[in-house]
Amino acid sequence: MTIYMWIATAAWLCLVAGYLKRKSRSTHVLLMRAGIFTDIAMVLYLQVTRDAVQTALSFNLTLLKQLHIGTSTIALLLYFPVLYLGFRLLQGKGTARTRALHIKVAMTAFVFRTLGFFFMFSMWKS
Repeated sequence: MTIYMWIATAAWLCLVAGYLKRKSRSTHVLLMRAGIFTDIAMVLYLQVTRDAVQTALSFNLTLLKQLHIGTSTIALLLYFPVLYLGFRLLQGKGTARTRALHIKVAMTAFVFRTLGFFFMFSMWKS
């Protein structure tokens, strides 16, 4: 595995642990922030060093690699409303509707990130 895959695995494990610790607000927030911000940082790094967006948009990759990019991109885009809604809740400015929306969007992001995580192994070159 590449170093990028190890980092992505650590980020995904933070998300899994954060989900499992959702009843403990402080632990949940810490783990989810770590996972989300690591994912965002990784994408930014890959863009700067490898022109990741241009590579993805060239459509020269295999179907599995395109699925990795697509599902991971959807998760990445969903992170922003998840973070916004989560910060509202932490500030005490959220309602029951805010919490329900946060959970719904977060679970959708998590499902897409999990799919992206497993499709990531199509990028592995032996």
